[in-house]
Amino acid sequence: MRESGWSPLRRAVRWWPAVVDLGLAVVVLVLTADQGTGTTDAELLGEAPAAMRMAFGIGLAMLVLIRRINPYPLLALGTVAWALMGAPWGLMVAGYTIAAGPRRPHGFGVLLGVLALVVLARMLVVSEVGALFAVVVTVLVVGVPVLLGLWIGIRRALIAHLRDETERLEREQLLDAERAKAQERARIAREMHDVVAHRVGLMVLHAGALEVSLADPAAAQQAALVRQTGREALQELRDILGILREGEDRALLDPQPTLADLDRLVQQSRDTGMAVSVAVDGTRRQLPATVERTAYRLVQEALTNVHRHAANAATEVGVRYGREELEVAVRNARPANGPHPGLALASGGHGLVGLRERVILLGGTFQAGPRLDGGFEVRASIPCEVPA
Repeated sequence: MRESGWSPLRRAVRWWPAVVDLGLAVVVLVLTADQGTGTTDAELLGEAPAAMRMAFGIGLAMLVLIRRINPYPLLALGTVAWALMGAPWGLMVAGYTIAAGPRRPHGFGVLLGVLALVVLARMLVVSEVGALFAVVVTVLVVGVPVLLGLWIGIRRALIAHLRDETERLEREQLLDAERAKAQERARIAREMHDVVAHRVGLMVLHAGALEVSLADPAAAQQAALVRQTGREALQELRDILGILREGEDRALLDPQPTLADLDRLVQQSRDTGMAVSVAVDGTRRQLPATVERTAYRLVQEALTNVHRHAANAATEVGVRYGREELEVAVRNARPANGPHPGLALASGGHGLVGLRERVILLGGTFQAGPRLDGGFEVRASIPCEVPA
């Protein structure tokens, strides 16, 4: 909407110089064609034949249209028009254009002096006026347009310089922000590597040692599951550390879990003794990667919460493929008793909040709360098409 609102203004600004030149060309044509037809003009500047006035007017008007590309043809014809018929309009426009240009000629002062002498000489010789009046006309024909052009040129240069300076400062601020983000990512990566990765690695090693030393096959199997889960967590942690160190583009290159990995995720929970059932309604089809990742993370977080708060409760995972929406629900029954204090997982309370943000960002709806039978349910409806 913002771009659409600004586009008419931008088009007007782009066409404004052409409109100004066209209007200026019409004014020069009319004034030159009418030059010397009045009584006062005839006394001061002389009167030329109508054909000459019209020819000079058309020629000057055409050169006004190209004055931004090359003002010197307009200056030459304007000087001739002034010398032959006393028409100053083309000369004034040319003087202003040269003075307002970004690059003025090296002999600009000499050129200005020559023009002033030409105007002054014609006023003294042809028009036969007093010296003071001739000087005043010279200032009006040469001095005023040139001074106005110099002021406009300096103003344009100052605005361009300020614009370039602003863009340079914005680029520097962007680079500083990116540098600060990279440094913060590196610091977080170091902290996670030194603390979290180290402790998870120790957990995997201890679980492996426990698996080898246990005589009970069931206990050894649980230790093996802990070791395998710890290794997967450590690998995911290393992937996250790689993203933090190398930037956000790394995330596009690493494979992320999708609904195709749902069965393996559920099996991991079953291996811990949890009763988990899966129901898929509708024809499975490939959805956008962000939709499938969000659905997978929802089931993962919901199952983790069941492990944390109701490990012995029966759990149902439901996935329904609709025409326009993907519905995912994880519900568990009321646990017979609470989890053992030593087995309860630490919780920061941010998992469901993060899930809600993920789903809402995709344009979906999210619900999580207790059920009437004492269980808990997490449900989300995600559009199959990711909003642009």
